[in-house]
Amino acid sequence: MARAIDLLLLFVNTRRYLTLQDISDLMELPKSSTFELVNTMVEKGILELKSTGHKTYGLSLLSFEIGAAAVAELGVTDVARPYLQELNRLTGGTVFLGVENHGSIVYIERAEDHSLVKAEAKLGSRRDLHSTSLGKALLFAHSDDEILKILGPEPYAANTPLTKTTSFDVLQDAHATRQRGYAVDDREDTMEMFCIGSVLRNHRNEPIASISVASLFKLMTAQKKEFIAQQVKQAASKLSWQLGFRGEQLY
Repeated sequence: MARAIDLLLLFVNTRRYLTLQDISDLMELPKSSTFELVNTMVEKGILELKSTGHKTYGLSLLSFEIGAAAVAELGVTDVARPYLQELNRLTGGTVFLGVENHGSIVYIERAEDHSLVKAEAKLGSRRDLHSTSLGKALLFAHSDDEILKILGPEPYAANTPLTKTTSFDVLQDAHATRQRGYAVDDREDTMEMFCIGSVLRNHRNEPIASISVASLFKLMTAQKKEFIAQQVKQAASKLSWQLGFRGEQLY
Protein backbone atom coordinates (compact mmCIF):
# COMPACT_ATOMS: atom_id res chain seq x y z
CA MET A 1 0.00 0.00 0.00
CA ALA A 2 2.76 2.45 0.94
CA ARG A 3 4.60 1.82 -2.33
CA ALA A 4 1.40 2.34 -4.32
CA ILE A 5 0.89 5.73 -2.65
CA ASP A 6 4.53 6.63 -3.25
CA LEU A 7 4.09 5.74 -6.92
CA LEU A 8 1.02 7.96 -7.23
CA LEU A 9 2.87 10.86 -5.61
CA LEU A 10 5.78 10.28 -7.98
CA PHE A 11 3.54 10.85 -11.00
CA VAL A 12 1.93 13.89 -9.36
CA ASN A 13 5.28 15.51 -8.59
CA THR A 14 7.11 14.69 -11.84
CA ARG A 15 4.15 15.69 -14.05
CA ARG A 16 5.34 13.53 -16.95
CA TYR A 17 5.02 10.03 -18.30
CA LEU A 18 7.55 7.52 -16.93
CA THR A 19 9.10 4.29 -18.13
CA LEU A 20 9.62 1.29 -15.87
CA GLN A 21 13.30 2.22 -15.69
CA ASP A 22 12.40 5.79 -14.65
CA ILE A 23 10.16 4.49 -11.89
CA SER A 24 12.72 1.94 -10.75
CA ASP A 25 15.44 4.60 -10.54
CA LEU A 26 13.32 7.31 -8.89
CA MET A 27 11.79 4.95 -6.31
CA GLU A 28 15.02 3.00 -5.85
CA LEU A 29 13.25 -0.30 -6.44
CA PRO A 30 14.44 -3.47 -8.19
CA LYS A 31 13.12 -3.76 -11.75
CA SER A 32 11.12 -6.88 -10.86
CA SER A 33 9.35 -5.11 -7.95
CA THR A 34 8.69 -2.08 -10.14
CA PHE A 35 7.13 -4.22 -12.87
CA GLU A 36 4.85 -5.96 -10.35
CA LEU A 37 3.78 -2.68 -8.74
CA VAL A 38 3.06 -0.93 -12.03
CA ASN A 39 1.24 -3.97 -13.39
CA THR A 40 -1.04 -4.03 -10.36
CA MET A 41 -1.82 -0.30 -10.68
CA VAL A 42 -2.62 -0.76 -14.37
CA GLU A 43 -4.93 -3.70 -13.61
CA LYS A 44 -6.75 -1.59 -11.01
CA GLY A 45 -7.18 1.21 -13.54
CA ILE A 46 -5.10 3.81 -11.67
CA LEU A 47 -2.25 3.87 -14.21
CA GLU A 48 -2.31 3.25 -17.93
CA LEU A 49 0.19 2.66 -20.71
CA LYS A 50 0.51 5.97 -22.56
CA SER A 51 2.90 4.98 -25.33
CA THR A 52 3.45 1.43 -26.50
CA GLY A 53 6.50 2.50 -28.50
CA HIS A 54 8.35 4.10 -25.60
CA LYS A 55 6.59 1.97 -22.95
CA THR A 56 5.68 5.00 -20.83
CA TYR A 57 3.03 5.05 -18.10
CA GLY A 58 0.86 7.82 -16.67
CA LEU A 59 -2.13 8.47 -14.44
CA SER A 60 -5.48 7.26 -15.78
CA LEU A 61 -8.81 9.08 -15.96
CA LEU A 62 -9.92 7.09 -12.90
CA SER A 63 -7.12 8.60 -10.83
CA PHE A 64 -8.25 12.06 -11.92
CA GLU A 65 -11.86 11.23 -10.96
CA ILE A 66 -10.69 10.14 -7.51
CA GLY A 67 -8.80 13.41 -7.11
CA ALA A 68 -11.77 15.42 -8.38
CA ALA A 69 -14.03 13.71 -5.83
CA ALA A 70 -11.66 14.77 -3.04
CA VAL A 71 -11.62 18.34 -4.35
CA ALA A 72 -15.42 18.43 -4.44
CA GLU A 73 -15.43 17.90 -0.70
CA LEU A 74 -13.78 21.29 -0.29
CA GLY A 75 -17.05 22.96 -1.32
CA VAL A 76 -15.42 26.06 -2.77
CA THR A 77 -15.24 24.64 -6.32
CA ASP A 78 -18.98 24.64 -7.01
CA VAL A 79 -19.40 28.10 -5.52
CA ALA A 80 -16.47 29.48 -7.51
CA ARG A 81 -17.25 27.96 -10.93
CA PRO A 82 -19.68 30.65 -12.23
CA TYR A 83 -17.33 33.41 -11.08
CA LEU A 84 -14.42 31.77 -12.88
CA GLN A 85 -16.45 31.44 -16.05
CA GLU A 86 -17.54 35.08 -15.94
CA LEU A 87 -13.98 36.23 -15.27
CA ASN A 88 -12.83 34.16 -18.26
CA ARG A 89 -15.50 35.76 -20.47
CA LEU A 90 -14.60 39.29 -19.40
CA THR A 91 -10.80 39.03 -19.59
CA GLY A 92 -10.12 36.42 -22.26
CA GLY A 93 -7.47 34.89 -20.00
CA THR A 94 -7.41 31.39 -18.53
CA VAL A 95 -8.86 31.57 -15.02
CA PHE A 96 -7.70 29.27 -12.23
CA LEU A 97 -8.82 28.32 -8.74
CA GLY A 98 -6.16 26.97 -6.38
CA VAL A 99 -5.60 25.79 -2.81
CA GLU A 100 -2.42 25.39 -0.77
CA ASN A 101 -1.21 21.91 -0.01
CA HIS A 102 2.11 20.98 1.61
CA GLY A 103 3.80 24.22 0.61
CA SER A 104 2.58 24.28 -3.00
CA ILE A 105 -0.37 25.79 -4.82
CA VAL A 106 -2.58 23.11 -6.37
CA TYR A 107 -4.77 23.96 -9.38
CA ILE A 108 -8.24 22.55 -8.71
CA GLU A 109 -10.46 24.29 -11.28
CA ARG A 110 -10.10 26.33 -14.48
CA ALA A 111 -12.22 28.26 -16.97
CA GLU A 112 -10.96 28.70 -20.53
CA ASP A 113 -13.88 28.67 -22.98
CA HIS A 114 -13.19 32.30 -23.94
CA SER A 115 -9.40 32.16 -23.63
CA LEU A 116 -7.40 33.53 -26.54
CA VAL A 117 -4.49 31.30 -25.52
CA LYS A 118 -4.85 28.47 -23.01
CA ALA A 119 -2.36 28.34 -20.14
CA GLU A 120 -0.41 25.11 -19.65
CA ALA A 121 -1.20 24.38 -15.99
CA LYS A 122 -3.40 21.29 -15.66
CA LEU A 123 -5.90 20.49 -12.96
CA GLY A 124 -4.17 18.74 -10.09
CA SER A 125 -0.78 20.19 -10.98
CA ARG A 126 1.39 21.91 -8.38
CA ARG A 127 3.37 25.12 -8.63
CA ASP A 128 5.53 27.14 -6.27
CA LEU A 129 3.72 29.57 -4.00
CA HIS A 130 6.31 32.34 -4.42
CA SER A 131 6.42 32.43 -8.23
CA THR A 132 2.77 32.16 -9.35
CA SER A 133 0.07 34.80 -8.86
CA LEU A 134 -2.28 32.00 -7.73
CA GLY A 135 0.24 30.99 -5.07
CA LYS A 136 1.25 34.51 -4.08
CA ALA A 137 -2.37 35.60 -3.73
CA LEU A 138 -2.90 32.97 -1.04
CA LEU A 139 0.58 33.11 0.50
CA PHE A 140 0.60 36.89 0.97
CA ALA A 141 -2.67 36.80 2.90
CA HIS A 142 -0.57 35.44 5.78
CA SER A 143 1.71 37.49 8.04
CA ASP A 144 5.36 38.00 7.09
CA ASP A 145 6.49 35.50 9.73
CA GLU A 146 4.02 32.90 8.47
CA ILE A 147 5.16 33.46 4.88
CA LEU A 148 8.78 32.73 5.76
CA LYS A 149 7.77 29.69 7.79
CA ILE A 150 5.70 28.28 4.90
CA LEU A 151 8.44 28.87 2.32
CA GLY A 152 11.27 27.46 4.45
CA PRO A 153 14.97 28.15 3.90
CA GLU A 154 16.06 30.52 1.15
CA PRO A 155 17.08 30.81 -1.62
CA TYR A 156 13.74 29.79 -3.09
CA ALA A 157 13.47 27.99 -6.42
CA ALA A 158 14.22 30.14 -9.47
CA ASN A 159 11.74 29.06 -12.14
CA THR A 160 12.76 31.91 -14.46
CA PRO A 161 15.42 34.63 -14.26
CA LEU A 162 12.70 36.92 -12.88
CA THR A 163 11.64 34.72 -9.95
CA LYS A 164 12.08 36.30 -6.52
CA THR A 165 14.35 33.92 -4.60
CA THR A 166 15.17 35.78 -1.36
CA SER A 167 13.04 36.47 1.70
CA PHE A 168 13.68 40.22 1.30
CA ASP A 169 12.32 40.28 -2.26
CA VAL A 170 9.39 38.00 -1.44
CA LEU A 171 8.33 40.14 1.53
CA GLN A 172 8.63 43.30 -0.56
CA ASP A 173 6.34 41.63 -3.08
CA ALA A 174 3.94 40.69 -0.28
CA HIS A 175 3.76 44.29 0.96
CA ALA A 176 3.06 45.56 -2.58
CA THR A 177 0.37 42.91 -3.04
CA ARG A 178 -1.43 43.89 0.15
CA GLN A 179 -1.29 47.57 -0.75
CA ARG A 180 -2.79 47.21 -4.24
CA GLY A 181 -5.10 44.29 -3.35
CA TYR A 182 -3.89 41.68 -5.84
CA ALA A 183 -0.84 39.53 -6.63
CA VAL A 184 1.22 39.66 -9.83
CA ASP A 185 3.32 37.02 -11.57
CA ASP A 186 5.32 38.95 -14.16
CA ARG A 187 6.99 36.06 -16.04
CA GLU A 188 8.22 34.61 -12.73
CA ASP A 189 6.89 31.09 -13.24
CA THR A 190 7.14 30.92 -17.04
CA MET A 191 8.63 33.56 -19.32
CA GLU A 192 5.57 33.73 -21.60
CA MET A 193 2.86 34.43 -19.03
CA PHE A 194 1.63 37.42 -17.02
CA CYS A 195 -0.85 36.55 -14.26
CA ILE A 196 -2.94 38.44 -11.70
CA GLY A 197 -4.51 36.78 -8.66
CA SER A 198 -6.39 37.36 -5.42
CA VAL A 199 -7.07 35.49 -2.22
CA LEU A 200 -10.47 34.07 -1.23
CA ARG A 201 -11.57 34.18 2.41
CA ASN A 202 -14.29 32.28 4.27
CA HIS A 203 -16.68 33.20 7.09
CA ARG A 204 -13.86 32.92 9.62
CA ASN A 205 -11.75 35.42 7.65
CA GLU A 206 -9.35 32.59 6.80
CA PRO A 207 -7.49 32.55 3.45
CA ILE A 208 -8.71 29.26 1.97
CA ALA A 209 -8.11 29.52 -1.78
CA SER A 210 -7.17 31.90 -4.58
CA ILE A 211 -8.13 32.79 -8.14
CA SER A 212 -5.99 34.11 -10.98
CA VAL A 213 -6.13 35.17 -14.61
CA ALA A 214 -3.27 34.00 -16.84
CA SER A 215 -2.52 35.94 -20.04
CA LEU A 216 0.26 36.02 -22.60
CA PHE A 217 2.81 38.66 -21.59
CA LYS A 218 3.30 39.89 -25.15
CA LEU A 219 -0.40 40.76 -25.39
CA MET A 220 -0.49 42.78 -22.18
CA THR A 221 -0.78 46.57 -22.02
CA ALA A 222 -0.97 48.85 -19.00
CA GLN A 223 -4.67 49.36 -19.67
CA LYS A 224 -5.35 45.63 -19.95
CA LYS A 225 -3.41 44.89 -16.74
CA GLU A 226 -5.48 47.43 -14.85
CA PHE A 227 -8.74 46.08 -16.29
CA ILE A 228 -7.88 42.47 -15.37
CA ALA A 229 -6.73 43.51 -11.90
CA GLN A 230 -10.03 45.24 -11.18
CA GLN A 231 -12.04 42.30 -12.49
CA VAL A 232 -10.03 39.86 -10.35
CA LYS A 233 -10.50 42.00 -7.23
CA GLN A 234 -14.23 42.29 -7.81
CA ALA A 235 -14.66 38.58 -8.49
CA ALA A 236 -12.63 37.66 -5.41
CA SER A 237 -14.68 40.00 -3.20
CA LYS A 238 -18.01 38.66 -4.50
CA LEU A 239 -16.87 35.06 -4.22
CA SER A 240 -15.52 35.56 -0.70
CA TRP A 241 -18.85 37.11 0.25
CA GLN A 242 -20.56 33.96 -1.05
CA LEU A 243 -18.21 31.96 1.18
CA GLY A 244 -19.31 33.96 4.22
CA PHE A 245 -16.57 36.61 4.42
CA ARG A 246 -17.88 39.86 5.88
CA GLY A 247 -14.71 41.94 6.15
CA GLU A 248 -14.04 45.12 4.22
CA GLN A 249 -10.80 44.10 2.50
CA LEU A 250 -9.29 40.79 1.45
CA TYR A 251 -5.74 42.02 2.24
